[in-house]
Amino acid sequence: MGLVISMNEKIDISLIIPVYNVEKYLERTLKSVENQTFKNFEVVIVNDGSTDRSMEIIEKFMNRNSNFVLVDQENAGVGAARNAGIKISRGMYIAFLDSDDFLEPEYLEKLYFTAIKTGSDIVCCNFYFYYESTRLKICCPINSIPGVYSGEKALKKITSCIGTFSFLWNKLFKRSLFTNHKIEFYNMYFEDSAASPELFFYANTVTFIPNVLYNYVMRETSILHTMNAKKINDFMKSLGIMRNFYEKKGIYKKYRRRMKGYAGRLNFIMSYDIFMMHLKASNFRGLINNIRAMRKSIKHFMSDNYKGSSNKPSDPIFPVKDPEKEEKGENKKPK
Repeated sequence: MGLVISMNEKIDISLIIPVYNVEKYLERTLKSVENQTFKNFEVVIVNDGSTDRSMEIIEKFMNRNSNFVLVDQENAGVGAARNAGIKISRGMYIAFLDSDDFLEPEYLEKLYFTAIKTGSDIVCCNFYFYYESTRLKICCPINSIPGVYSGEKALKKITSCIGTFSFLWNKLFKRSLFTNHKIEFYNMYFEDSAASPELFFYANTVTFIPNVLYNYVMRETSILHTMNAKKINDFMKSLGIMRNFYEKKGIYKKYRRRMKGYAGRLNFIMSYDIFMMHLKASNFRGLINNIRAMRKSIKHFMSDNYKGSSNKPSDPIFPVKDPEKEEKGENKKPK
């Protein structure tokens, strides 16, 4: 039998797992959760309208683990799934797990006791890139020098992507960061890049630990391996959301230089992704226009005259177009 948690018992961690059509990987993912050395936690699984055997696998694990909680909803996207998980979570801290990845046994234990010892609102660990085809693990030591940092100093690092990145899954967050400040994820790709600066802004202290505790599975259908026009536009959109938030809080001038550096790296990454998108489509028509559009959008978001909007995400003003749709004429406006 799994761990029994009373509804009235204090729960230390809520581990939130959005699930959508990952039957090939889900068993390994949930077994890594069962094998955690830390015990006082709940698992909030959000089945986001899966149409494969994912639900069958979830039910098997729920039958033997009383600390597993299910939210079953129509497909709404990973951002909405995470929001649903946060809404019903009861833990003092929240961690996120992608449903095709898996954890090292001490993942929750190391993060939690570090948070308690240091009083940190966010704790970050290192992770492995796990290559599914070869089962090769490569450590990605992204963190800064291990230690406790002020929220302001950590925000500087995440703004410039030096020493930390905006992934959700290699971090433990105090739940009050979400609830006290009404932070929710947008329904878009790279929703973590859009939300992380806000989470770090409200954190008093952030701790980096050297332990490698998470396995990010590299597979052909992962977001980073299947960049398309929608994902590229959402990546740029996350930059606009970041700028909007910094303007709203009156801190943009303070972080201007770091954001400019971040935008420069984004420019380089997106140029590569646009080229690869056209290469995959075997259609280079519109390649130069797409790169120009991307750069114009980034320039727009980084302009000193940009005021932004605090009410809604900012779509790229010059969106990148899908070369496959371009070939079929789907990007053309009707006369």
